[in-house]
Amino acid sequence: MNAPFRFDLQFFGEERTESATPKKRSKTREEGKVAKSQDLSASVVIIVGLLTINSLGDRIWDDLITLFREEARYIASPSMSGDGWWVRPAFLAGKSLLFGWLPLGLLCTVFAVAILVYQVGFVITTKPLAINLGHFNPISGLKRIFSLRTLFELAKGMLKASLLLGVLYLALRNERDLMLSIISFSLDDGVMIIMGKVWDLAMRMAVFLLIIAIADYAYQKWEFEKSIKMSKHEIKEEFKQSEGDPLIKRRIRQKQRELARSRMMSDVPKADVVVTNPTHIAIAIQYDQQTMSAPVIVAKGTDFIARKIKEIAAEHDIPIVENKPLARALMKQVEIGESIPEELYLAVAEVLAFVYRLKKSA
Repeated sequence: MNAPFRFDLQFFGEERTESATPKKRSKTREEGKVAKSQDLSASVVIIVGLLTINSLGDRIWDDLITLFREEARYIASPSMSGDGWWVRPAFLAGKSLLFGWLPLGLLCTVFAVAILVYQVGFVITTKPLAINLGHFNPISGLKRIFSLRTLFELAKGMLKASLLLGVLYLALRNERDLMLSIISFSLDDGVMIIMGKVWDLAMRMAVFLLIIAIADYAYQKWEFEKSIKMSKHEIKEEFKQSEGDPLIKRRIRQKQRELARSRMMSDVPKADVVVTNPTHIAIAIQYDQQTMSAPVIVAKGTDFIARKIKEIAAEHDIPIVENKPLARALMKQVEIGESIPEELYLAVAEVLAFVYRLKKSA
């Protein structure tokens, strides 16, 4: 007994094994789904910030000392009792911020934007901000909490914390003797030593964060490429949507050929002669000395089309001349609506002359 319905189980079980098409990638980007690692931007900004502070640290420190001294001097002056007492302190603080900390902020911002653009390119979309009621579904929320992505983020956070604690422990253990003996140094020397060790420790942690961030970005990219993979059926459907259904295109081409054939057949009565093979090829030639510089092919075809051309020619008393070499040459070299080439002028002229003699003798 035949089943009343037939299902293509392969369609439902087809795996996504093909790389995403440019159209799928573009659509995914428009939805705000891109491969990126927040840790990569953060670690690069931390390293840039530390290097900038190390380079400009003396000047920033001097500016702060100068600011504190001028502020302290101004507080003790009689100007503090006036109405505009806040103007000068605000001006001094703004100048210190502008010349001391603004370069640090600008550099960090530039590198943060550069890393972000490097990861995802330049894309602006508001789709991720759109309200999605599915986010309020408690079942979907539980799925997100216990998803593979959440477990990966948890493992990544634990790995970062473990590595940073390991770096901190090793640094304190290696510098234990120095830290215990620092009390014997002068205040300035002690502060400089501590600041140097803190900077070294911060750089080590930042480098470890950068290594983790690079690995995280590689994973994010791999996971993203995997998530946008397509099945062969999806690629085929996308091609149909963008290029059109091949079956429909084939029917359109068939209709176009039928229309072209119909127009061609309507031009056969205008011909002066039909050159044949004699059975497989038929070429209809028209020549008007007043309007044409050379004879023109108005219709041609093989087999069934050739028989139709000869039938129409017979109905309109158009001479049919058998010339196998000429018919083959015209069929191969000349398209409908084109003039015959110079190398065939003589052969066609002989045929036309023969036809004109027949018409005069009739």
